[in-house]
Amino acid sequence: MRKWVIAVLIVIIFILSVMAGFIVRSFINFSKNDKENNHIVLAEEKVEKMIDTSSKEVTVSPNAEVVLTENFKKCGHTKTKRETAPREIVNLNKEKVKEYYKDWNLDEFSANEIKLSRNNKGICNEHYVIRESNGYISISVKNDIGEYIFKGLTDIPVQYLPEEDIARLEKGIEVVGRENLNKFLEDFE
Repeated sequence: MRKWVIAVLIVIIFILSVMAGFIVRSFINFSKNDKENNHIVLAEEKVEKMIDTSSKEVTVSPNAEVVLTENFKKCGHTKTKRETAPREIVNLNKEKVKEYYKDWNLDEFSANEIKLSRNNKGICNEHYVIRESNGYISISVKNDIGEYIFKGLTDIPVQYLPEEDIARLEKGIEVVGRENLNKFLEDFE
């Protein structure tokens, strides 16, 4: 009988020690989770503070494009040119970009695209006159006051052209636009 009592006591002590181990372990895990939750809360507070103090100002990115649109009053043409933003304006804000392009109107501004425009009282540089000069076809460009400025000779000789084309070249043939100029010259080649 005594053996039974000792055996029962050992089993009870074993069960109590296992239960005590679970209780202690649960308490330790609960404390760890509480500390981790505190760290998460602290980390979230830090992030919020960083967001509050960060700059919300838009600046020009290194791969931004600049779109320049120029309206010419005398000829009524509009020229648009797209280019990569110059290094000098990368990371500049809207006000600094306005200063850099002081002769232009800033129409749109974002980190990836800047649209600028301006009005020009003169004519665009795509008003050409084609003439005969020294046996070859020459190209001149019309300026704001109506004068033609010599730009160069082509390698197209006029000696093989029909008489009516030579007569037209002596008077001067006006062509507007680079594409039209290229097409016109291709017809003579």
